[in-house]
Amino acid sequence: MKKVLIGNGGHAREVMAQMGVRLLRFVDEKYVDDDTLPLSQFSPEKHIAMVAVADSKDRYDIVQRLPKETQFFTFIHPAALLLDDVEIGEGSFIGAYSILTTNIRIGKHAILNRGNHIGHDCVIGDYFNAKPNALVGGNVNIKEKVYMGSCSNIREKINIDRDVIIGMNSAVVKNIEKSGIYVGVPSKKL
Repeated sequence: MKKVLIGNGGHAREVMAQMGVRLLRFVDEKYVDDDTLPLSQFSPEKHIAMVAVADSKDRYDIVQRLPKETQFFTFIHPAALLLDDVEIGEGSFIGAYSILTTNIRIGKHAILNRGNHIGHDCVIGDYFNAKPNALVGGNVNIKEKVYMGSCSNIREKINIDRDVIIGMNSAVVKNIEKSGIYVGVPSKKL
């Protein structure tokens, strides 16, 4: 099976740059150009995929549209440190200089960009996205489709609901119990 990407934007280019290879890319028909093929030509019998689209909700929607028998690959950059008892779900991307300490569970189709840190005893849901230098303290529970902007932080022993966006440079210091956009230091819902 040949590794391919679904997507052709900035994140897809970063994935290829960190992998050190150029991969075949599939996109929706309206986005096809000289470098891509239409998603209708994707074949789960020939291809193993990563959905290389940064937006958590878009990534979820694309995975739902793919054939049920689609297989996904995970990439972990050699400069990332996974120290002890770390599980990462299929279709995930762990970028250079990320550090995952111990007893960590990360769901499917997650993105840890560059320089992310995940502390001990964290459980992180599917379709997570941490932009460069986002940090998660220990004993944090994060549900599905959570997006952390660049340089944002989550204090230890925090719970984050699903469908949450944490703005860049924001600091989460108490539980987030409702979906929405949270910004500032300390973070507050917009």
